[in-house]
Amino acid sequence: MTTPGEDDLRLDEETLKARVARDARRVTERDAQRLVKRERELDEKLKNLPEKLKKLVYQVKLLYELIRAYVDGSYREVPWASIAMAVAATVYFLSPIDLIPDAIPVIGMLDDVLVVRFTVSAIQSDLRTFCEWKGYDLAKYFD
Repeated sequence: MTTPGEDDLRLDEETLKARVARDARRVTERDAQRLVKRERELDEKLKNLPEKLKKLVYQVKLLYELIRAYVDGSYREVPWASIAMAVAATVYFLSPIDLIPDAIPVIGMLDDVLVVRFTVSAIQSDLRTFCEWKGYDLAKYFD
């Protein structure tokens, strides 16, 4: 038995997963290049997140670093599908108008958190390989 609202959350999570997958199928290399130019905007949004979301901040930065390394050609050992999913999730994260608008205190970030977590989980193998290539501590990014 589920509690009231639990089915709604599950439905929203499935909707978010479907949206990221759909958006990822439409991502082009040009989209990835444009996203890399939005680093300042990404940094601004990340610096305003509460301390309890520190792992999310690290994960978003990791997604961005992977995309940037792919775009600049320094790291191409990743399937395009993983890059496209990372781009779709990062663009979603940056968008102030999404399933739950970011302007709504606290819950406005819920959909962003779900999208990032889903994406990190979906491409975790590629992200772990990238972290190892960069010499990063995996514990900082993964549970």
